Amino acid sequence: MPSDPLRPGEPRVLLTAAQIEGIVARLAAAMSARYPAGAVLIGVLRGSVPFLADLVRAMTVPVSVDFMAITPYAPGQGRVRLLKDLDLDIAGRDAVIVEDIVDTGLSTAFLRSELQRRRPRSVAVCTLLDRRVRRVVPVEIDFAGAEVTDPYVIGFGLDHEGRYRNLGLIAAADVELLTADADAYVAALYGSTDTAEVHESAHG
Repeated sequence: MPSDPLRPGEPRVLLTAAQIEGIVARLAAAMSARYPAGAVLIGVLRGSVPFLADLVRAMTVPVSVDFMAITPYAPGQGRVRLLKDLDLDIAGRDAVIVEDIVDTGLSTAFLRSELQRRRPRSVAVCTLLDRRVRRVVPVEIDFAGAEVTDPYVIGFGLDHEGRYRNLGLIAAADVELLTADADAYVAALYGSTDTAEVHESAHG
C-alpha cells in the first residue's frame, strides 16, 4: 500500500469503509472454504473486536468465538504475558487467531505457540492489516487483509489513548501530533467514512 507523506495536521485514509467491507468478505469466504465444519475464532483484545464482529457475520460456516488479552511487547521487559485466557477448550478443533494488525510478529508468535500447546487440530492467523516492514520474527499469516507500511495507523479497532477505535475506516496518522493532542484528528475523521471528506486516499 503506498505511503505518501502526511499533510500537516491531516490524516490520510488508507482503507475506506467500503474497502474494509471487501476485505472482510474475501477473508470470510476463504476461511469458510478452509473450515467447512467450522472453527474457533479467537479475537486478540481489544483492537480486533470490530474486525472480528464483521468477520463472524460474513462467514457461512458455524463458528465459536473467544478472546485472549496479552501485555504489549516492550524490549527489555521480558516476554509477553496473558492477561485473559480462553474460556473454550480448543483441543481437536481448528483455531484462528484474529488480529487487527500484525507488526513485529512477536505477540502473534507468542499466541500461536501458546495455542499450539493446547492440542488443537490447527492454528491459523487472520489479520486485517499486515505491516511486514516492521517484522522482527517470522510469522506465518494464513489470511491477510491489506499490507501497510505507514508507521502509525488508527481506526477500525486501532486506537490512540482509547480514541478512534470505533471509526469505520483506517487512516495513517502523525503520532507526534497525537501525542501532543490525542483529539487532533477527531474533527477530521468522525462523521466521515469517505476519503473525499478527509483527504484523497492513497488508493486514488
